[in-house]
Amino acid sequence: MTDVKLLNYVAYPKEQWRHIGPGSQAELPSTVDTAFLTRIKAFNDQISLDDVHDVYLPLVRYVQFMYKEYQAHRAHQTTFLHEQSYDIPFVVGIAGSVAVGKTTTARLLTYLLQEAMGHDEVALMTTDGFLKPNSQLLAEGIMERKGFPESYDMQALLNFMDEVKSGADQLQSPKYSHDISDVMPNTFDEFAKPSILIVEGINTLQPNADSAVYLSDFFDFSIYIDAETDLIAHWYLDRYEALLEQSDVANDPDNYFYELAQLPRADALKYAESVWESVNLPNLTQYILPTRERADLILRKTVGHGFSEIWLRKH
Repeated sequence: MTDVKLLNYVAYPKEQWRHIGPGSQAELPSTVDTAFLTRIKAFNDQISLDDVHDVYLPLVRYVQFMYKEYQAHRAHQTTFLHEQSYDIPFVVGIAGSVAVGKTTTARLLTYLLQEAMGHDEVALMTTDGFLKPNSQLLAEGIMERKGFPESYDMQALLNFMDEVKSGADQLQSPKYSHDISDVMPNTFDEFAKPSILIVEGINTLQPNADSAVYLSDFFDFSIYIDAETDLIAHWYLDRYEALLEQSDVANDPDNYFYELAQLPRADALKYAESVWESVNLPNLTQYILPTRERADLILRKTVGHGFSEIWLRKH
């Protein structure tokens, strides 16, 4: 991000970031190897063991530090207000463009935090499940706006987060299937009041036009995954092409991408380029990228999905 100047952030080159906090000499968990990263990463994403050690382990240490500060603040607050103490999850929001690697970051951070915290549960959810069903998007005439702010049931998402921060014992969030590119009817992820809840999605830092309450108002820490727009476009198209080459896509008529997989490859990729230009690029430039400076921490990616810099908010 050397070509970008952001107010109120301290920039850490990866070589410096790796040494932050106590435990900077810690090794990776024995379970984390190349085979593990292949299993946990999102489709067609890339992640190296070096980046796990140099970027993610310090991030885990920092989130743990913030979590302990949060617990201490909660304890002081309940004592001051003469309230009964009860557990409320520490919420981490992860934002960024389509194809930038949010899912891999969310999964890996969840796993590493769980390894570090032992019995304290760390849970992960995505905001995809709060997209309006395709049938509703079609009825409202906004199917081509899927992923834009108006395509989400933001009131349901805000209500869910209010339950999280009210200390609800049991939580349910709707599930989304990328195979059918739709919300799965009557199918939910269930959580039993985790100690830390990670919320991943393109819209996690966006304002809500219909409410004075922002989704990010419920976050205790937030992360934005950043990269040059041209790089993100390349990753999106590369992922799209790799997806069309999957046998379970080409041979499954129920798969959302089945018909595209039957087209000549040049035609399918031309369609993907049009989707990027008409949907994902405008969504990034108009609604996602402007939220970057609402994040507490920015992870800057470069060629090959490697990390180059980490920007931490000063105040």
